[in-house]
Order: sequence, then C-alpha cells, then structure tokens
Amino acid sequence: MEVRRIRMDLRIAALFTSLILPVSVALAQSPRPMQRAADEYETLLMGRSYGDLEKASLDAHSSLSVIGDGQPRLAAIYTGTAGCVCGGQQTEQRWNLRGERLREWSENYPKSVTAKVALATYPLRYAWFVRGGGYANTVSPEAWKQFYKYLDDALDALSGLEPGAKNDPGWFDAMLELATSQQWPRHQVEALYERAQRQHPDYLPIYFTAAGYYAPRWHGSIADLQRFIDRATEATRPKLGETLYTRLMWSESRSFEKTPIDWQRMKAGFERIVKDYPDPWNINNYARFACRNVDWATVLALAERIGDKPVAMAWNGDIRQYYSCTQTARNMKAQTTEGVPRQR
Repeated sequence: MEVRRIRMDLRIAALFTSLILPVSVALAQSPRPMQRAADEYETLLMGRSYGDLEKASLDAHSSLSVIGDGQPRLAAIYTGTAGCVCGGQQTEQRWNLRGERLREWSENYPKSVTAKVALATYPLRYAWFVRGGGYANTVSPEAWKQFYKYLDDALDALSGLEPGAKNDPGWFDAMLELATSQQWPRHQVEALYERAQRQHPDYLPIYFTAAGYYAPRWHGSIADLQRFIDRATEATRPKLGETLYTRLMWSESRSFEKTPIDWQRMKAGFERIVKDYPDPWNINNYARFACRNVDWATVLALAERIGDKPVAMAWNGDIRQYYSCTQTARNMKAQTTEGVPRQR
C-alpha cells in the first residue's frame, strides 16, 4: 500500500509539473522583459505562493516600480496571473488550473484588490483562448458563442467589484480591453479612457489598450489612431516626453507599415528609453526601427552596443535581419566621404 501511495504521489506531482513547467520554462528564456516578469508571477500563482504575490502587488502599487524595459511591474503581475492573449502557449488544463488558483488566492486574501481584479479579468482572457487566434471567418459558431459568453461573464465580474477595486489601474485596463472586444460605442470608450488616464497617468497598459480600440483592425482608422497617439503623448509630455509616442508607435507598428511616421519624434523617444532602461530588448528594437527608417548612423551606433549578441525576437525571430541591416549601414557609410556620396 505504501509503495502504491508513493507511486500515486509521484504521478500527481508529474502531472502538476507538466501543467506548470512547459510554458514557464519557455517564457523564462524569453528576451522580452514583460514576458520574463509575467512568468515569474505566473509561477508564484501556480505554486500557490499567494503571500509572495501579495507582497509583490503591494510594492508595485505603492512604489509604481517598473521592470527592465520600463513598463509597470503591476502590468506584469496581471499578465502573469489573469492570463494573456498568447496563442498556443496555453492549454485548456492550464487555463482551468489558473482559474482555480485565482479563486484560491482571492479566498485566502479577501482584502486583496489585485487578487479580485485578476480573478474578474480571467474570463476576459479565457474568452480569447476559446475563440482562438485566427481571423474572424475561421472561428466556429460554437467558439463565437463561448467567446461572447465569457466576455459577458467578465463584464459582470468587473462591474460587480467594490469601489476600491474599480479604481485600480488593472481594472481600467481590463475594462478598456473588454470595451474593445465587445465593440462599445466610441463615446463610452472615450469616457472610460479619460477616467483611466486622469486617475492613473503613468500606467502604460491603459494607453496601449486604448490605442488598440482606435486601430484600423478594430474600430478606427490610421487617422484615428494617429490622433489618439498624439493626444496621449501631449497629456503625458511633462513627465514622459516623446517616450509614450515611441512606445505607442512601436506597439502599433503593424498599423503603420504602409504609412510614413515621424522618425525624429520616435527616435527622440527611443533615445530616452534606452538611456533610462538600457535593456537589450529596447536597444535591439530601437536598432530595428532605425533600420526600417534608413537611419544608418543610428544603426551603426546601436550595433556597437549590440555587437554579436542580437536579440532574435526583436528582429522578427531572424537575426539575419540584424546582420543584413548593419552591413547595409556600413556600406552606406563607406560610400560617403565627408557627407557627399561618391560618384559611381
């Protein structure tokens, strides 16, 4: 009997490990600071380290601390606990386990605002898992039905929270995400965004999520998106300068693939970002955008910092892009003497 019990315990432990480790290990290797930090908090959640989660949450709220790339630590906590829209990296079993852990966290810490907001956000993130990441015409009728059901569940959960939780920056971000997913009228989204920006001007996810609403792929146009980015940048300029412009143009770069951008503004923002947060992720992305905007002098300057250790993910998963870009920059420099192109 004892041997049988030990074998059963080992099987349970193996199952638990299979649910937790594959995604955690993969994310731990990610060069993206947000993904690495989110994995840290996901591991705490799945391992039932609720006390550590509470300590981290309280610190993130009180100190407004940031992770390596300059984004709020609180955003990483919510991404790691409530879940993310991260395609095939998650499984049904893992989502179910996440829900159980979130409920347990909230029950063990009934006064925890972070636990309550994360639990209320969970069905919103799960809805996207159920829907799948394909184009709308590839989603089955049953998946659409489940998608909208879980969105309604999220609305009920988020709307039903106490006033203190409904003032949390994570609550506003989740509500803006829900508003986009449920296709709320623009005037309602505007009112929600204005409240969020006024109460939590330093919480970057609010701007990222609101920008998505105005993007062409959702409920706006290039002109709508550009106006929103300019407005958000002006509102935060006293503290952030052009950095929010850069971060929003970066996060929405696919919307501007065929549209000229103000590279000098974006470059100014990147300069401050890599000065304040010199994470390789930021430096490599700066170099990629400099290459895209044929700023060869900046490419060469950044290549000196990157050397032979480019971050592949920042170069669309292909480091050959980095080497091709830097070689082109060197060729252009060689063709120029005292600022005048050589005659061929």
